[in-house]
Amino acid sequence: MIPPLLLAAFLLQSSGDVPARFQALHEKQDRDGCAALWRERPALALATLEADLDRAAALHESEKGAGGAAIRALEQRALWGAAIARDALGAPLIADLVAARVGWSEKERGYARDQRAIQDRARSQLEKADNKFGQESAHEAVSRALALGDWHAAATAYETCAIAYQALSNFDDALLAWSQARRLYRELRLADREIACLRGALDMCFATDRAERGREIADQAAAAARALGDRKGTAEFLGRRAGFEAKLGLASQAEATRKEAQALEK
Repeated sequence: MIPPLLLAAFLLQSSGDVPARFQALHEKQDRDGCAALWRERPALALATLEADLDRAAALHESEKGAGGAAIRALEQRALWGAAIARDALGAPLIADLVAARVGWSEKERGYARDQRAIQDRARSQLEKADNKFGQESAHEAVSRALALGDWHAAATAYETCAIAYQALSNFDDALLAWSQARRLYRELRLADREIACLRGALDMCFATDRAERGREIADQAAAAARALGDRKGTAEFLGRRAGFEAKLGLASQAEATRKEAQALEK
């Protein structure tokens, strides 16, 4: 579970020249070039746009209104790139998140800071095995993020909820939270985090004896890993699908799935 700001920073550190390419494309108002960039690196679209929004937020804090032109330039660039991501990636939630953040009032920016503090508190509580209070804090972080339209923060908070519910052996609610986080990450085109949440959902399907659903989720996880060219991950999820097939009494299908997984491990 990685906080949105840290995740964005990590992605940008490994992004090569994507931010610089985006800025150059914006300067030229090259919408087709930007669409191609997002299709080439979909997982970096949100991180690149959030970087502009974070810089604008920092100016709001440091300049106290004096940096208006610079703030508007950053926000307008983010809106431009988000609209292109919406159409090029079929990702309207990216555009909605950016528009929501650009539209925050000073009071709402304060609410966003409060939300991050509550999320940090939840994570700290869970690290100390204070699971009940961690779950309550994570649930509050989800509610606050949703109210702000910050879908990335909401996805992270849903992950924290899932971990808390698991620690409390509330596997049904953990499955729901993993599924909600996965859905948001998918809409935001953050494939690595989507796969992590699918893995958590699979664990909960196993724990609650939901073999049919587990088989379907394993199939979706294998497809997501395959789309990233992740042979090891694909083999892992195929192996888990085989386990659910065995539980369903589908012996021949389970054996075929295991062979498919083993072929990827060679």
